[in-house]
Amino acid sequence: MTETNDHALAQPPSEDEAAVEATPAETETATPEETAPEETPPVEPETHLIEAAATEVQAEPDVETAAAAEAEEPPTTEAEAEAGEQPESEAEVEVPPTVEEAPPLAPSAVPFAAALEAKNPVEGKVIGWNKGGFHIVSEGVTTFCPRSLMELGNRPKPPAQYVNNTYTFHVLEIKEAGRRIVLTRRPAIRNERKRALDEIRAKQESREPVSGKVTSVTDFGAFVDLGGGIGGLVHRTQISRTRSGEPADLLKVGQRVEAVVTKIEKKNGKRSSRISLSMKALEADPWKETAKSFTAGEQFKGKVVRQSEFGLFVELAPGLDGLVHTSQLPIGKSMSAPEFAVGEEIEGWVVEVAPRRRRIALSLREVPASDPWKDLGKQYVEGAEVEGKVEQVSRFGIFVQLEPGLTGLLPMSAVKGADGNLARRAYHPGREIKVMIESIDRKRRRLGLAPPGSQLGGTKTDYKKYRQRQKESSGLNVMAAAFAKLQQPK
Repeated sequence: MTETNDHALAQPPSEDEAAVEATPAETETATPEETAPEETPPVEPETHLIEAAATEVQAEPDVETAAAAEAEEPPTTEAEAEAGEQPESEAEVEVPPTVEEAPPLAPSAVPFAAALEAKNPVEGKVIGWNKGGFHIVSEGVTTFCPRSLMELGNRPKPPAQYVNNTYTFHVLEIKEAGRRIVLTRRPAIRNERKRALDEIRAKQESREPVSGKVTSVTDFGAFVDLGGGIGGLVHRTQISRTRSGEPADLLKVGQRVEAVVTKIEKKNGKRSSRISLSMKALEADPWKETAKSFTAGEQFKGKVVRQSEFGLFVELAPGLDGLVHTSQLPIGKSMSAPEFAVGEEIEGWVVEVAPRRRRIALSLREVPASDPWKDLGKQYVEGAEVEGKVEQVSRFGIFVQLEPGLTGLLPMSAVKGADGNLARRAYHPGREIKVMIESIDRKRRRLGLAPPGSQLGGTKTDYKKYRQRQKESSGLNVMAAAFAKLQQPK
């Protein structure tokens, strides 16, 4: 047996034998160092040869590869075959495979490993930055935070704004046995925003005001930073009751303001950070008290604050506006007149006050102290000729004001030789003309007019007079017949 092994070891291995000695596992997993040829060991007694062969086969592959090789490939040499037949006492001499252990964690990284495992936050101060991120000092150790992890949405601020500031971070990973520690600020930001949003929700329910700093002002309102990464919008209509003007005239960037949360928008059933605010909700409502000082029929003085297609808005008191409808402008005037420009002061009369509807109707035409229809003057009878002032010209007639609150219609068909365009030139608003009252309808408050000198073909007044005469005549006849009967002898 010994001679055979000595002879086999003494002869140089052939190419076929060399190919057989490399197992499939060695061919796939061995590194160049592991597969480098070694010098042939000197001839030793049989026992040492068996141990060396066993060590050579089992020590080089890793644990899993060696196990797979032993299960798939039978021994290919006599030495390996005899090694497999050794008793247990010799098998115990086999060297177990070695597993490379990870290097020990640096002592300075132990607190970060504990924070990573427990998911606890750590405090850190930004001391510098480079193209990839920021250098953070935490627990006396310099760590690193990528720029994309400093804010949510991958939109960090300019790097200089972070330097020398202390923030809350979470440990993302520990590399190189603690020599490289990576932090992230995103979980801390999410937690801070959640706490801030919960506080804002609670204040909304209790109608408690929130405070913040104005970050930007636009044409439609102002954005306010409420803290915790939460922002809200004060729409231009919600800035103030007592002041009017553009948002930029009322608020400035950096100004501290207080407001009431009116709405927190929801998206897919979840609360978002889009918040609507109202500053004027904290001001006294002028419609509850101030509006009571205005009554219909009295005069007013106010400033034009804005124009619309249907009239002028006039500020009567801080936070209290009235409307002058286009139909209540002075006769012959339009909103484009210079005296109605924004900022100009105007005078007129109060037509109606409705606090519940938050409405005050104004007029720049004189308002009668009493209702002219309830006590229609004796001069206004059918057939009477009166003077009036043209209010406006429409396609179906000319409206003529006889006195404040009393307007009649002169039909276009009654204007001889004048179509619509000619009538507008001949009867321009503000012109004083003479007309004849053709009809009076007290129930519908309508006056029918006609050109002066017109021949009225039977008016309602004439008919009423005729009916009255008929009644009087018939009454006298009946009384005369009764009297004559009494005078007859019995």
